[in-house]
Amino acid sequence: MVKNTFRQPERIVARQKKQKRKNRLTIWINDVIGLDRLFGEDNAWPIRHIDRILWVTLLLIVYIGLNHNAERLVRRIQRSKTQVDELRAQATTLEADFMKSGKQSELSKRVSGLGLTDSLTPPHKIVVNLNEH
Repeated sequence: MVKNTFRQPERIVARQKKQKRKNRLTIWINDVIGLDRLFGEDNAWPIRHIDRILWVTLLLIVYIGLNHNAERLVRRIQRSKTQVDELRAQATTLEADFMKSGKQSELSKRVSGLGLTDSLTPPHKIVVNLNEH
């Protein structure tokens, strides 16, 4: 007769499968890299925790890459700000020159070469009555 036993919950079975897969991965990495020869047969700590070590290494590489990208972006922004300041100064200078060239004294200097002069007689005012039309 078969002895009655309690059935194991599925979580424990899944955990055991995951542990077996982890052990297979650890054994495969150990065979490929040869960590037991590197650290010694009696020191199994690095071999047991190789997955965590690789995960932390991956996170560090991603962190360094993101940091490098952020610094490059800051340098590009700084370069753009410098260019904007230069263009703003140039636009201000051009605007001042344009405003100066619109004054009557500047216009009279430019058209004097064409033989034009300022009028000596004041302009006549034209008055139109609204009732005439």
